[in-house]
Amino acid sequence: MNKRKLILVIGGSRSGKSRFAEQYCTKVQQATGLPVTYLATCPKIDSELEQRIAAHIERRPAEWGCIEETADVANRIRELDETAGVLLLDCLSLLLNNWMWDKESQGQAAPLSEKEVLELTRDLIEACRNYPHPVVVVTSEVGAGIVPESKLLRQYRDYLGLMNQLFAGESDAVYALIAGIPVNLKEIQAAL
Repeated sequence: MNKRKLILVIGGSRSGKSRFAEQYCTKVQQATGLPVTYLATCPKIDSELEQRIAAHIERRPAEWGCIEETADVANRIRELDETAGVLLLDCLSLLLNNWMWDKESQGQAAPLSEKEVLELTRDLIEACRNYPHPVVVVTSEVGAGIVPESKLLRQYRDYLGLMNQLFAGESDAVYALIAGIPVNLKEIQAAL
């Protein structure tokens, strides 16, 4: 566990993905003595989200550092030095939401293009890969459900699927959480 790694944790809503990622970081911390820094992408936009954020804060160890960054995550990671220790990025799905919402809220006529999302994602992967310690990234699996009604939501689903594929391809381990049970997909992936 003390090797520099990029770890992706993916699952549906309430699958246990954040809890698993926190437990994983705790094990890395115990094995290496490194501190843990939680990089949160969730904006505090309403009371329900504030309650979810509070639950996450209450659950994780008090000595963990926390950085709140809702959009420019790659550059925030680049600004960190090695004293930040293990990095827990929670989560890609909210980050994509923020990217899309920021562009829409700024009055830009066109939503993010697929090319822009892929460029932003590759930049984030590069920042994670260049970070000196393990990076654990949490994301949601949203492509296994009903086809969304609106074009913007279908775009979100498709973009997140592409982001998840890029991160999974670059990750050393990919843990899928189903009903709280983690499965390392890289260990069981089919060979072509």
